[in-house]
Amino acid sequence: MSIYLFSRPIHSGKTTGLMQWCNRPKNIQGILMPDINGSRKIMNIKTKEISDIECIDAAGSKEPITNVGRFSFYTSAFEKANFILLDALAQNPGWLVIDEAGKLELDGKGFYNSIAKAVAVYNNETRAGNLLITVRDSLCYEVISFFNISNYIIVNNLEELPG
Repeated sequence: MSIYLFSRPIHSGKTTGLMQWCNRPKNIQGILMPDINGSRKIMNIKTKEISDIECIDAAGSKEPITNVGRFSFYTSAFEKANFILLDALAQNPGWLVIDEAGKLELDGKGFYNSIAKAVAVYNNETRAGNLLITVRDSLCYEVISFFNISNYIIVNNLEELPG
């Protein structure tokens, strides 16, 4: 068991590559955040269900919104994604994928709860399976420190991952 951090620059195709990698016949669960038609989505890797997360009209939205930089996200979408991740964590998948750890998570929002719980579980060297977290290269070591990740491998290419 290991914690892998898939780290590359912003807009370098991390999620696109992960979408292809997740199609392998392995026990892979978790969430991806693809950009589809110019809008961020949440994709449940196990079911392939895609949900909106990015709010295009934050001023006109009646739902609670979480803002980061120039982006506005539906707070309820993060709640749903965290539920998916914690449910997957309980099922002991071969790979648990969290796309991604970023500024929101470093502020205790977004996927923070799921990442903190997953790291606590996977830092224990007796846990079967692997945790894969995507993180932009400029935040990689900050994420490692913030979440107290002690047993990790940084990869810049998905071909570096085992099996």
